[in-house]
Amino acid sequence: MLKLGNLIEEDIFLLDFDSLDDCHSWQENYMFHLINNEFKLFKIGIPFSHKNELIDLVNIFLKTSEIKGSYFIYFNITCDTKLLKLVESNPLEINDKKVFLLPQKNVQYSKFSSDFWDMNLLGYSIKILKCDGMKECQNTPKTINKYLLKGAQIGITGSNKHSFGLLHKRRITQLFQDNSIDFWITETINQRDNSYLQEIKLKTELLISALKK
Repeated sequence: MLKLGNLIEEDIFLLDFDSLDDCHSWQENYMFHLINNEFKLFKIGIPFSHKNELIDLVNIFLKTSEIKGSYFIYFNITCDTKLLKLVESNPLEINDKKVFLLPQKNVQYSKFSSDFWDMNLLGYSIKILKCDGMKECQNTPKTINKYLLKGAQIGITGSNKHSFGLLHKRRITQLFQDNSIDFWITETINQRDNSYLQEIKLKTELLISALKK
């Protein structure tokens, strides 16, 4: 049976306020997730707000892992964030002009559309993290295509924690078939959480289905 790591090039996991509550459990859970799903590569996202206390911890994890990994800094953005000012003020956190953005749930495309276009013209590669966590995209999944047209790349989790409603699986399948998903993000790494198994199962089914076409 194909494992998720045979279907996705690399795993991406974001450290956030929830996973930071217990430093040891996320490391143990994440290593089990990587090994059990046979991933060959992985990336860990570190929130800009906690970079000082987390970079050393993540570097230790990377050095002790037998699987090749790296990290990136991501920025939490709200409706009030000025994107151009954000990237100009933090050049050290933006490697190779790759900007990782995690929008707040209530962020709307119209608020940032012009900034996305300007950033694209300036040569920035914009990565929208957990696009399925945005209310606007949950209600109108086609909104995701607007970000794509502005040059952004889209990452979603596929997790029921960021639900598209009763048609959750069908809508994610449609996004996948429309090439609206550039990369997958692991939302849950706690194997005791029922949503973890659901998330792995959904991604695996979609990717295996795509291989058969």
